[in-house]
Amino acid sequence: MRIAIDPVPLVLGIYAQAGGLMHRAVARAEDGDPQELGRRFGGRRDESVDREVQRLVKAVHTEVKTSDKLLKKTSDIWKISAETDLVELVVHRRGEDEDPRSYVLLRPDDVREILRSVRAAAEGAGEGSETLEALDQAIEAIAGRPSEYYTFGFDPWES
Repeated sequence: MRIAIDPVPLVLGIYAQAGGLMHRAVARAEDGDPQELGRRFGGRRDESVDREVQRLVKAVHTEVKTSDKLLKKTSDIWKISAETDLVELVVHRRGEDEDPRSYVLLRPDDVREILRSVRAAAEGAGEGSETLEALDQAIEAIAGRPSEYYTFGFDPWES
């Protein structure tokens, strides 16, 4: 699906989503300070401790990595929008269509969350009902297993 949208609410939606991801990462990291975590896991040598510590680290790393990827793409949005007034938001299953000029690969849940954030920013910015409906349809169309990936990207708008 391709949705023509003003770059401002698109970037603001990404910004808000990235902030939310970072907030979740901080909340997960605050499960305990280093000393408390050391007491909880230190001295135990069974494999379950290793798995638990790896799970804690991976959960924080995933949120930070996704946030970083999204924030880096905002500069691409501005570059693309310099060519045309609008940016074409492109969302499709990985490999189902031609990749846009700039994109990230995200899991279905992440795509739904970012689209909701973009939709909220678009509504706040006064985007038209056509754009809001297109975003709603895009959110509803995202399906698949958590292990599948979607292309979430941007192309210059072609009228």
